[in-house]
Amino acid sequence: MNLDDPRTVFLLGIADDELVTGHRSSHWTGFAPSIESDLAFATLAQDEINHADLWYQVVLAGRGGDLGAVDRSDVDRLGLGREPGQYRHAIVCERPPTDFAYSLARHFLYDHFDAVRLDVLTSSNDPDIAAVARKLRHEERYHLEHADTWVRKVARASLEAHDQLAEGFARVWPEALWLAEPTPAEADVVGDLVPVGASEVGARWLGDVVPVLEELELPLADDVAATGDVWRLPDGFFDTPRGRHGEHTEDWTSAWEEMTHLHRAHPGVSW
Repeated sequence: MNLDDPRTVFLLGIADDELVTGHRSSHWTGFAPSIESDLAFATLAQDEINHADLWYQVVLAGRGGDLGAVDRSDVDRLGLGREPGQYRHAIVCERPPTDFAYSLARHFLYDHFDAVRLDVLTSSNDPDIAAVARKLRHEERYHLEHADTWVRKVARASLEAHDQLAEGFARVWPEALWLAEPTPAEADVVGDLVPVGASEVGARWLGDVVPVLEELELPLADDVAATGDVWRLPDGFFDTPRGRHGEHTEDWTSAWEEMTHLHRAHPGVSW
């Protein structure tokens, strides 16, 4: 298939975010600080990987195609069979979990971004994209509830807990902003596949998360500024291509090797 097709490029940005976020969330299974959070991150991981699977089916079916007719082996090849530079996720998704404060800050920022993105996609002129976005928006609300509950809980638990969470947000913010990086094909899809561009999605996302973080006295990103009630990034912020263009970090190399190991070791096998 043509991985440079504008529709494919756009959808891979979404699907790869979900796949890699799910993979990294799964690392907390058996290691989280409580049984409740262990189970939660395991469930989040399964959900995100399942959502990635759905988006890959939308890619493979093509516009107006039948998702039910997509071959499972093609879904696996698209999800796990590409070279590292062919993945379009934001680099914040590929970073290791490091510690719970960092993971919680990333969980909060990523799932709020995904919620805004899904809201926008429900108005897509592509019926499959709109239908999948409506379905996933319903499921993703539980991710938001979990993120919001835990951020508020930790931020108000003690001064030490607040400081650790603040440090987590300070580390995750610079790369989280790149969730709103436009794909190379954005000009070809805005107005059809998606009603607004990445900059508007980013502004709506910041409008959601900034008030919560201000209320909890948690840090904001240094690069954002408000004009009235609208938070935006400065012009030229995304001039250097990163994740949406296939530019990734060394952390992605090791994550890709781990995530795709069995698929590459046994190509075409049925489990």
